[in-house]
Amino acid sequence: MEEFKKLFGSQKAMQLGYVFKDIKKQAKIMESLFGIPPFAFSEGEPKTIIYRGKESIVHLSLSISRFFNTQLELVQWNSGECVHKEFLDQGREGLHHISVFVQDLDKYIEEIKKIGIEITMLGETGPSHWAYLDTEETFGIIIEVQEIMSGSRRRKRERERQK
Repeated sequence: MEEFKKLFGSQKAMQLGYVFKDIKKQAKIMESLFGIPPFAFSEGEPKTIIYRGKESIVHLSLSISRFFNTQLELVQWNSGECVHKEFLDQGREGLHHISVFVQDLDKYIEEIKKIGIEITMLGETGPSHWAYLDTEETFGIIIEVQEIMSGSRRRKRERERQK
């Protein structure tokens, strides 16, 4: 799939995202066994996302550290319908997604849809706007695409959405 290669061939995986039922317990394991620097935790607030085309209010807890010069994100599902709940409902825990950072998320989403890849989840966390791609069956893992938006870009995007 040449189009996929054009979109992602030069990208570096900047984050490895893991899903666990208890991220505090898992962080202690990773810190003690593998020497990973201490994780920073955030309980987060419930937020509205788009999950499989519908609005969902999701509450997740997160923790972040770095290892192998890559951000590690531990995600704990608390409530709401989302890809993290799907993963746990399948009886799974562990590596869930890889994340790449892009300059213009909207353009990436446009191109991704052209090659037939669906967006499973879309949302925002502070300045980070992100989309989870339905790539598990075809690529073996979910790809998350993120953009860290400047204040002026966020305001412009909000104005465009209100039109």
